[in-house]
Amino acid sequence: MNKILFFTFLIFSTKIHSQNTIKGTVSDSIGTVPFATILLKDGNNTIKQYTSTNENGFYKILLKNNAEILFLEVTNLTHEPKTISLKDYVSKNNEVIIDIKLSGRVTKLKEVIVEKKIPIVTKKDTLVYNPESFKDGSERVIEDLLKKLPGIKVEDNGEIKFKGKPIKKMLLDGDDLFDANYTIGSKNINVDMIDKIQGIENFEENSLLKGIRDSDKVALNLVLKKGKTDFSGNATLGFGVENRYYGNLTGILVNSKIKGFGIASYNNVGQNNTPYDFDSQVLSLENLKNRNLNTQSLINEGNFNSEIDDSFHRLNNNFYSSLNFLNKVYKNSNVRLNFGYYDDKLQRINKSNSVITLENETFEVNEINNQIKTPQLYDLKVQFSNKEKKNFHWEYLGKLFYNKTNFNDSSINNTLLQDNTVDSENLNLNQFVNSTYKISENKALVTSLHHVSSKSPQTLLTNPGTTIDSFNNLIASQQNSEFSKDYFNVNASYYLSKNKFKYGIHSSYFINENRLNSKLLDESNQILNNDFVNNNLYKITNFNINPIIVFNTEKYSFKLGINAIYNSVYFKESSSKKENNNLFFTPKLALKYRFDKKNSTTFSYDYNQMLPDEDKTFTGVVQTSYRGFISNELSLEYLKTHSYNLTYNYNDFFNLTQLSVNLNHNYRPNNYFYNTIINQDITIFNRFYGNIGNKDYGLSISGETYFHPFRTTFQLNSNFNLSFDNNIINSSEIREIKNENLFLNFTARRGIKKIVVVENKTSFINNNFTVIKENLKNNFQSLSNQTKIVLKKNERFNANVIGNFICPNLKVNNNYFFLESEINYTSKNKKITYSLIGKNLTNNKSFFMSSVTNFSNNTSSHNLIERYVMLKVTFGF
Repeated sequence: MNKILFFTFLIFSTKIHSQNTIKGTVSDSIGTVPFATILLKDGNNTIKQYTSTNENGFYKILLKNNAEILFLEVTNLTHEPKTISLKDYVSKNNEVIIDIKLSGRVTKLKEVIVEKKIPIVTKKDTLVYNPESFKDGSERVIEDLLKKLPGIKVEDNGEIKFKGKPIKKMLLDGDDLFDANYTIGSKNINVDMIDKIQGIENFEENSLLKGIRDSDKVALNLVLKKGKTDFSGNATLGFGVENRYYGNLTGILVNSKIKGFGIASYNNVGQNNTPYDFDSQVLSLENLKNRNLNTQSLINEGNFNSEIDDSFHRLNNNFYSSLNFLNKVYKNSNVRLNFGYYDDKLQRINKSNSVITLENETFEVNEINNQIKTPQLYDLKVQFSNKEKKNFHWEYLGKLFYNKTNFNDSSINNTLLQDNTVDSENLNLNQFVNSTYKISENKALVTSLHHVSSKSPQTLLTNPGTTIDSFNNLIASQQNSEFSKDYFNVNASYYLSKNKFKYGIHSSYFINENRLNSKLLDESNQILNNDFVNNNLYKITNFNINPIIVFNTEKYSFKLGINAIYNSVYFKESSSKKENNNLFFTPKLALKYRFDKKNSTTFSYDYNQMLPDEDKTFTGVVQTSYRGFISNELSLEYLKTHSYNLTYNYNDFFNLTQLSVNLNHNYRPNNYFYNTIINQDITIFNRFYGNIGNKDYGLSISGETYFHPFRTTFQLNSNFNLSFDNNIINSSEIREIKNENLFLNFTARRGIKKIVVVENKTSFINNNFTVIKENLKNNFQSLSNQTKIVLKKNERFNANVIGNFICPNLKVNNNYFFLESEINYTSKNKKITYSLIGKNLTNNKSFFMSSVTNFSNNTSSHNLIERYVMLKVTFGF
């Protein structure tokens, strides 16, 4: 034995006798392994030196005595230990480089394998989340889980943000099945089907442009569990008292050529599992993405907003179905089909009181609205993507959207009782063709054609009509309005990547033609007069060239772009027309500095000049509701904005800690302002252009951390906004308005012995409006607290109780407590789950809210879904 050790030592010493350092990285099948222990041992298994890998899996040891060290051993709690003989390695330049690959540690107990999984793993530009590390048993769909993952935030409209940025796509096993309407998947795919969730930075959806085009976009990829990738689904049936129903059928199909997801659902319990939103002013993701390409609607379709969750107040009768299908028709080409159908009936009783306080008068406006809204829509998308050639790809995307809505409102405006009806339609045809030619490894050319045609006719009927001017006997009875749009765009972009620089030259030519036809009729079906008629054409012809340069290093990067824009504007109405041509430049700058892997800061500056939207160009008065009217003073001046943004980010996902601080400032030397005429019967808004500077400042702080001594995760979301605006009320002088808005949300979440999870969320809102020089002030404060307790006895049984305390106005003793609960039991074969659900168990019948503006204090109330208990049965297949 001694001879063997002697010869081993002799061989080793002849190879590295002059070597001083051993270094390398430790990794596994997922990525690098941080904080692994490195041991250097002699032939008697005695530890001579040791160290550990850093957060990036790197280690380095300066040797003290080469002659005694024969073996290197790596140990880690989550991996199998590994021993390496140093005799197999040769020193170069006094260094031995040893990269080590580890295998996951498994423990076998009675034929059950238990594997320790790390909650979050970093792999280049991708964060890999292990969902099992964040579940508490109350999750049903993907969205429920995403709300609990560090670095991911889900907005009210379902929009998902990763590291503060809206995601570009939500992929399913790497494929884009849902396009912009990814909430179809996030709100409906069963959470148990997901193996991992990947957050991707620097996401590039065009494979030919990887490494050539600079991308700061982010995306999510849902990795499905193996064995769930042929066909599976869920069916849920629910019945509750009184007369509450819930039905949901989902299916998912995934194989080497096909991906498909379908859903059919019906409920009258306030749930909205769709991408569409007809009960609030929150834009859906599809409308948010295409809001500049869709025609606008001028006539209001009711108020269904609330400060509380939809499941408490949304009196609906909703049917929704969606089919999403992707087929790889050739080796590298696919066709995608998305079809959606939505039908609903929304009901609401609103009551409101507004105290209007002006410099010389104070009066009240009281309203009661009994509303019924029945939207129906069809949504069809077809995409064909051809990627058969290695250096040339092209795709076609066509979208057809049709929506028809009927709205009925029995209103009391102070003492006037009216029946109001709004019929609205929206038809939108959107076609897009683009191609990418990869010239070489560092050059590419992208071209596209884009055409949009849309229109949105509306009719408002009021009975009896609304009196505009009793002296001149002007009574409005019927408002007809139709916006139409025709948009055509040709775009070409050239990309070049060289060393650490990336260059892009973008050129675009588009024509945007908007028309508005409207007329307001009296009770005899005659036009009131020419002041209530619009017949406008607003046409913009644009050509622009935008060169961009990007420089990236490990420490810092910058991006600079200057857009040269030439606009030709033509506006025509019945009696006049205006034309102007302008050439101008708009620069953009972004700087980023990375202190290390965890800390970074970004500064950006944008200067924009924009023509007014079409809803700010018509001059004839349009009736928007039974008491509301709107018009504009025509101006085709450019709206200018200077925007500054400074952000600091700290991300330590290994320790489940992150922090984001953002400062922003916008200055507008000119803008549109409101000249408002308001009395007890009607409100008239007239927008006017003014060379009056207004500005706003914002500070937002968000972050979360896991504090081990308390075994608790703490989360903070807060923002403070200070803005200065101007308006005119009832022929006053121009009033300068100061608005301060503070929002705080603090969440604490703790698991107790893996059986109980307690989560508490507290939110506070403070609004201050001050009319400078008039000594008029309005203040509003609200507070809410939600406590959620989840009991998870085992994989088959879990229960939760949620209590919501809400104080809509801290100045008024009018508080609410909402209680809801859910109990779930799963059969042994995990095929059937039984759920007992209780909503609004404290049986609140109505909810009062408060708000303020710069000239009014408002209180309002609406009815709620009354208490019910529901039994649900879910079948898996």
